[in-house]
Amino acid sequence: MGYDVTYFRNLEDKKLLAIARLEKRILLTKDRALATSGREWAYFVQAETVSEQLLELKRTFHLSFPLPPRCPSCNEVLYDISPEEARKNVPLFVALSFSNFKRCPRCQKTFWPGTHWQRVQKLCQELLDG
Repeated sequence: MGYDVTYFRNLEDKKLLAIARLEKRILLTKDRALATSGREWAYFVQAETVSEQLLELKRTFHLSFPLPPRCPSCNEVLYDISPEEARKNVPLFVALSFSNFKRCPRCQKTFWPGTHWQRVQKLCQELLDG
């Protein structure tokens, strides 16, 4: 989606809130008690499905979609690379099937617009329309 996010699994509530304060982030949670204790650093997400949650966040925080894509591992903004450069790091089938590639400046992973990317783009368009 292109937003600067951080994801933690299995951290204590106090640590999650401390990270949110330190990094000036909003902690998104389905835990009502955590959201209440976090005050301005936490938000209780009411919607159940991913698309409904994204729509809720779009409306609540006035978000726009899409933004430049980010690396799912490092959260860095991806940059364009040539197909020739990408061919060094992708399976042959991918190299022959795609011409649009991006790379992460931190971890150097290479990305291309496969089926996952197409689903994300479709969801972004639905959010723009909704």
